[in-house]
Amino acid sequence: MLWVTRHMPHVDRCASAWLIKRFIDKEAIFEFVSRDSEIPKGAIGFTLPKAEITPIEGVKTTFDVLLERYKVQDPVLKKIRQMIRDYEFNEENLDKVQLRETLGLCYVLKGLEKTSKTDAETICKALAVMDALYATLKEHVQ
Repeated sequence: MLWVTRHMPHVDRCASAWLIKRFIDKEAIFEFVSRDSEIPKGAIGFTLPKAEITPIEGVKTTFDVLLERYKVQDPVLKKIRQMIRDYEFNEENLDKVQLRETLGLCYVLKGLEKTSKTDAETICKALAVMDALYATLKEHVQ
């Protein structure tokens, strides 16, 4: 399936792309468009104005919406969800971040764009980061 989102993926979209690729659609292909672009017919848009999967500011992240919509149940994903929410809902005032892991993960995810030549490269790197996080958390989360 083709999944479409905005250029320059950061924290929520990087984590969401990982969630899609690892738990929802293992054959997912990602395309990156401008905020005002039309979503191609047959594609699933996320975090775009006319997308069927969008965050609700201050209430739900895209990661939240994907977990709920596709009924993905995994205790490790609940922990990752908390971290993504912690950052996204406190991005304007990082002093309010509550989980000690949040800033480390989110700074790495945000830095991927700065060290990548393309959006696809950013997502490829994010998959590796999120796989590593998931593997480590799996040992500690029940």
